[in-house]
Amino acid sequence: MFLGGAVFTDLYKDKIYNVWIIPGLLTGLILALSQGPDRFLNALTGVGATFLVLMPVYLVKGIAAGDVKLLLSTASFLSFQELYSCILFSFLIAGAISLVIIIFKREKKTLHFAVPVLLSAVLVLGGLV
Repeated sequence: MFLGGAVFTDLYKDKIYNVWIIPGLLTGLILALSQGPDRFLNALTGVGATFLVLMPVYLVKGIAAGDVKLLLSTASFLSFQELYSCILFSFLIAGAISLVIIIFKREKKTLHFAVPVLLSAVLVLGGLV
């Protein structure tokens, strides 16, 4: 649900609001805690690893802060394998969308990264990749 809200506001307001990020992150962590201390520790580790992986991309302006926070929230719900796949497919989908935009629009346009994150999460959690 939080990914859908983030996509909506990203598309229509060019911003991913914390009203989607914080409840998503807290829900993921609480859900992980309810599954036991090992799952909670894995969720925290996944969030931390996501931060470490995406921070250099953010620093070189590859993605915006809201996109990093959105993937941090998403990480709280995923295993390491799912998280790795989600991040990888997010960037692959974003690259494909960017290529289509370049070919057909021939103009520089902002890519709404929440869309690839949502699509990759659906693909990963749906067992399609």
